[in-house]
Amino acid sequence: MKLYALLSILIGAASVSGQLTAPTRNYNVTSPVSNGPYVIGQILPCTYRLFSDVDSSALNLQVTLEPTALPSNGSLLISANADVTKTDAFIKRDGNLTYYEHSINFNIPSTVKPGNYKVVFLDKSTNTQLPVPIEVRPPAVSTSSLAKASATSIPGQTQSTGSIFTKSSDSTMNYPGLITVLLLVSVTMSAMAIVL
Repeated sequence: MKLYALLSILIGAASVSGQLTAPTRNYNVTSPVSNGPYVIGQILPCTYRLFSDVDSSALNLQVTLEPTALPSNGSLLISANADVTKTDAFIKRDGNLTYYEHSINFNIPSTVKPGNYKVVFLDKSTNTQLPVPIEVRPPAVSTSSLAKASATSIPGQTQSTGSIFTKSSDSTMNYPGLITVLLLVSVTMSAMAIVL
């Protein structure tokens, strides 16, 4: 029971520590995760929370993806005017805390180069920024393209696809050797049983 309580406290603390608070304290960012890895061609979630007891009526939020390396290739606009409404469609409750959670699912385009970036939440009304550093990674290479690349990489030589379903001379089983090993194991086990 004590372990369950301790784990609950640790998980709760970890979920709160994952939030970043805006400089003006009128919203929190829960994703993207600071220094988290994200992949080209996949979704970059941008989630922010507005609290019911904080006035965010003047909030004018813009979200961009910017490279951290200089010279920068320019930034990508994720949202020019992110939704900051406080309606029942976005309401969430956590104990006594009521907040309004909004998410933007941004598909990282293939034109983005892998590297270090920051997702910048800019409050245009106060000109304050909340940058969240992230790492953009290249897309995974599919196994079919790897097999195709390895098959064509050595001219004039045939390549195996490495499939477990294809018959290959390397995969034949030596039954007499297997029987010998099994007999040796059973004799050893019998000898150990007699000694004990």
